[in-house]
Amino acid sequence: MTLNSGDAGFHLLPGDPPLVFVLQGSRLYQIDRDLHDALARSDADRTAQFVTDIDATVPRRRQPGELEAPTALSLNVAQACNMGCEYCYADKGQFGGRARVMSSEVAFAGIDQLIANAPSDTVTVGFIGGEPFLNRELIHTSVAYAERRAARADVKVRFSVTTNGTLLTGRDLDLLRAHAFAVTVSMDGGPATHDRYRPSRDGQGTFAPILAALAPLLAEPAGARIAARATIARDDLDVAGRVHALTSLGFHEVGVSPIRTGPNAALVFQEDDWGPFLNEMIGAAESEWRQVSAGARPQFANLWSAVKQIHRGSARPLPCGSAVSYVSLSAEGTFHTCHRTIDDSRFALGTVGDGLDTVARHAFVRARLVDAQEPCASCWARYLCGGGCHAEVIASGRTGCDFIRGWLEHCIRTYDEVSRQRPELLS
Repeated sequence: MTLNSGDAGFHLLPGDPPLVFVLQGSRLYQIDRDLHDALARSDADRTAQFVTDIDATVPRRRQPGELEAPTALSLNVAQACNMGCEYCYADKGQFGGRARVMSSEVAFAGIDQLIANAPSDTVTVGFIGGEPFLNRELIHTSVAYAERRAARADVKVRFSVTTNGTLLTGRDLDLLRAHAFAVTVSMDGGPATHDRYRPSRDGQGTFAPILAALAPLLAEPAGARIAARATIARDDLDVAGRVHALTSLGFHEVGVSPIRTGPNAALVFQEDDWGPFLNEMIGAAESEWRQVSAGARPQFANLWSAVKQIHRGSARPLPCGSAVSYVSLSAEGTFHTCHRTIDDSRFALGTVGDGLDTVARHAFVRARLVDAQEPCASCWARYLCGGGCHAEVIASGRTGCDFIRGWLEHCIRTYDEVSRQRPELLS
């Protein structure tokens, strides 16, 4: 239930104890049953007094101002892939065009612009594709170049990579360890599940070769942080099974993502899939919380990222840093809003030759502020959700909004339990 008074709205969560989530500042309060019932029946006097009290204590959400230069850049070093995943939104890394790889000239120019314009003392360079290790040498040389360039500018540089894991060599693992990479590996679960969705180009299973290549890093990660990302198709919604299978392999964390767009319609979520998927997500989250309550390390990324977002009082006007703190560079040197929008002219933001297009960047962001869109502007969850992935919204509209609200309600409840029972997890 959402009630609004100017910019201050709130959402009631019945239960024991009753909770009220205040949109402004993303604040959560326990309230007594009497106040909950009064707010639920829209008691005018009690509601007005509650809103007045909240207005006096909750910080106002700042309106977005001028955009600073991005602090993160992903390099699409290989717009090609050695795998044949049916659901791939990126057309096996080619984004509807031909396979190609990035040159060192393009990569270095992108790194130069990122560091030269850095608005803070830390930047992140990411490597993505397709499969980035198809252009292995450029990853290695770009890391060395970025560190030299950052040292001269007195800027710290961090690194990330998203990979299918099949091509990793011992030399690559040394690089990931030595430079404290955030490593995201695309794996969909145990052997049978993974091989079903993520075969090689010739139809062979890829679970075994990925695990063989990755096992030394999972055993000895050193500074690297290793996460698995599982894609969920509509014909297999077993979230808890995916999370268990992947954490059992030694991944530090596991996140899942439903298929909202893609070339195989049989795998893309339909409207009647979101309810069962919500049940699966909540089941996985409840299992995770039971284990963490007993002393296990938090590993289900979807749950903990939401819980920590609520704890921070995050009230975001956009769903992510796309075009704001982060941009992506195509193999041929065109900036785009993110790695999902490569080679789509609707998301283009200039070139390494001409620099980021400030006008296009500002226009893109302004048009997508959550308060400027419907039905987002009247949704209680808008400052936690941010309005949904830009690329997916344009491709398929806003599907699954009830799922998002249901999931966030569960995460709010979990946050309340964590804050009372294991507050050290929020530090």
